[in-house]
Formats: sequence, C-alpha cells, structure tokens
Amino acid sequence: MLSFLRETAEIEVTGASTALCLNRWTAADLPFWALSIQSELVFRCRIQAARLGEIRREAARAWCDVRVIRRFGLPVVLSRLRSRPVLTVGLLLAVVLAFFLQSFVWFLRVEGNERVPEEEILRALWEEGVRFGTWGPSIDSEDLKNRILNRIPALCWLAVNREGGVVTVLAAEREREETPLETEGVAHIVAARPGIIRKISVVNGFADKKPGDLVLEGDILISGIAEWTLRIQATRAMGEVYADTLRVSELVCPVSARKKVYTGRRETCVTLVYERKRRKISGNSSIFGTSCDRMIKVSNWTLPGGYELPVTVETETLLEYTLEPLELPARQAETLLREESLRLTQAQMTAGQIETGSAAIQKTQDSYRCRGVWNCLELISKTIPAELFGEDEVNGKTDQRGTD
Repeated sequence: MLSFLRETAEIEVTGASTALCLNRWTAADLPFWALSIQSELVFRCRIQAARLGEIRREAARAWCDVRVIRRFGLPVVLSRLRSRPVLTVGLLLAVVLAFFLQSFVWFLRVEGNERVPEEEILRALWEEGVRFGTWGPSIDSEDLKNRILNRIPALCWLAVNREGGVVTVLAAEREREETPLETEGVAHIVAARPGIIRKISVVNGFADKKPGDLVLEGDILISGIAEWTLRIQATRAMGEVYADTLRVSELVCPVSARKKVYTGRRETCVTLVYERKRRKISGNSSIFGTSCDRMIKVSNWTLPGGYELPVTVETETLLEYTLEPLELPARQAETLLREESLRLTQAQMTAGQIETGSAAIQKTQDSYRCRGVWNCLELISKTIPAELFGEDEVNGKTDQRGTD
C-alpha cells in the first residue's frame, strides 16, 4: 500500500559494466528491487522515481545508460486524471456513493424457513416498512422482530441482520404438533359400509366378528365392552378391519363438446412491476370481443452473486381462439368414463384398492352413460363412542355387580 502512495519506476540499464553500476548504487545507498537479469549487458529493476537523477549519475560513471520503461503509483494516476476532469469527478462521486448507498436497503434475504413461504415473510417486512430503498439506520431489529412474530404465528424465533445494503432475516419455525391419538374413553369400532370381512386386526378391545362374516353398516366389529358373570369391562376399541365391498358409480358425459381452434392472431403486452406498482411499457393487455388464452412470462432482474432486485418484467402473450363443435367418439368416451369411474371409486375409500369390476357404457341421443361396478378390498372400520348407563367408571374399567 505504501509503495502505491509514492511514485516508482521500472528501468532498464544497458552497459558493459552492469555489475559496477550495481556496486555504485549500493555504495551510494540508492534503493532498487525486483532485479531481473536480461543478458550480460542488460538488466531491469524498480526504483523510487524521486531518486531517478541520482540513479542516472551513478550509472553514467559506470559507463551505463538508464531507460525508464514505465511508472507506477498514485501520483501517476492523479497526473493522468488531471487531464480528464469528468472522469475525476465521476470517480470521486462513485467513491462517495459507495459509502452513502450502503445506508439504504437494496436487497432482502430470508433463511431458515421451510414451511412458511418466503413471500409471506417478505410481505410482512414490506408492511412493516422494510423494503427496497428503506433508510437502514431507521430499522429497529428488536422491535421489528416482535412485530413480525406477531404477524406470523408459525415462527417461533426471528433475527433481522443488516450488513450494508443487504438485510438478512433468519427465521426458525415452530415444531409441527402431531394430533395425539385418542386413547381415552369407551368406544366401539363399527362397520362404515356393508361387506364381507377378509382381515381383522385387534389392538385393543374384543372382536365381535371374524373373517368371512357378512356385516352391515353400523354393525359392531370390535367391541369396547366385555360382559363377564359379575362385572363389565370397558375400554376403547382399537384396530383395523378390511372387507370385500361392492361400489357402484354412475357417470354421464355429453356426446358433443367444443374444442379450441387458434386463429393465429396474437397480442403481446410488456409490463414493468416494481413492488406493488405496475406500468405498462408496450402492447395490449386484451383482445376485444373474442376469447383468448393468456400466457405470462416473468423475468427477474438478478445481479451477480444472486442478489435479486424487486423489479420484474412481465411478458403477457394473448392467443385468440374460437370454439368449434366436436363429437366425442364412442371408444374415447368409454376410456374417459372408465378412468374417471376408477378414480372416483378409489378416492371414496379411506384405504384399500379396487380388485375387479367392469364399466358398462350406454349411448343415448345426447350423452354417454357409464355404470361402473367395482369389487374392492377396503378399510371399513370407524370408531364411535360407546354409551354406558348405570355404571361407575373407575380407571377406564367399569364394575357392575348384580343384586344380591
């Protein structure tokens, strides 16, 4: 750094007695460094530009010639800038702005969030006044943290750090609370729909049915009450029951429909979006008197290093189309209705799968009708509370004694 503040020069010395020249410089206490031997008669080195005259005199006494190759240092730079005043002013202004602009917020970053969207945290910051161009010293990190935590209950901790023009928000989310499995009280497991039991698994309680039994909706599968000779034992029934069930679905699809046919006409609209303000730059944002598809492409302005500016360019493309009648072929209708019947039947089951079945398609004057009959293996058990009358409940068990 000190060598840059003073002017230095790189010189080339030529002569028959280069060694004598170096000895005379050393004896006269003239500093030189970065010595580079080019040949027996030529060498290069660096010296202090202020002592160039003494260097030349001592070299001449050793029958050597000195040639300046180039000069270095701040004085050289300043002498060049004196002939270019506009560049000098621009350089000084850039230095001032580099320090002054660091007092404003230019970029916002969020780290540590997983379930809470980054946009939600940035929106909360924007509503609290922390945004692009905010005066940095006006940000009270502790107060801002408390206000953001009140706005977003899913966060349990927050830290707002500002480094120059970059504000980094470090967030920690609350642990997701699992819904506890209910184990208290007396309950039965009953059939949610009719079926033939294939598999029954009892975790707690007393099985009232066995594989192969036919059950109707509401029948008790696993009981939470067991009656003994002199007492009744009550608990919460827990388990799973899978049964063979029959599901029927009916769907209707029109014979004719309308499809899009693009006319080839298109319009493009370019919009500049800054924070919550929009300004249209060019083009039309609609096609009057007709239908159109709308496609939007968003381009973000990103600086090197991944710093994203809060300025986006939206390119909106409109494609005009008309609707023309289209008749649905019978084979295509059968495929669509069968797939939809399977999807709806699977969605209606809590757990399980479709094993066999068929879909019958019937065409009428203006529609296709589908009746699907599907054999399923599904979970039919559901828990309902058991009602007890006249018992004294003690520790989850009920003692009931008869009359002496």
